[in-house]
Amino acid sequence: MIKIRFLGHLATHFNEEIKLSGKVSVAELLNKLSHNEGGLQITRSNTLILVNGVEVSALDGEQTEVKDDDVVTLVPISHGG
Repeated sequence: MIKIRFLGHLATHFNEEIKLSGKVSVAELLNKLSHNEGGLQITRSNTLILVNGVEVSALDGEQTEVKDDDVVTLVPISHGG
C-alpha cells in the first residue's frame, strides 16, 4: 500500500492519511487527489511533495513513480502564522 500523508490545511480536506495500492506517478496521484476533492488543486507550485522523505525535485519530479510501501507526504507551502 502507498501511504499518503497530509499536513497543514490539506489534513482538513482529507483524512490525515489515506492508502492506495499499485503503482502511480506523482502527476497521476496529484490529478486523482485534485479531482476527488472538488476544486482543490494540489500542485508542485503550492505543495511540498516528499516521497519517502525526499522532495520530488531531487527525484524525477512529477514523473517519480510511487509504489507499494512508499510514503508520500504533502505539505502545503502557504499556511497561517
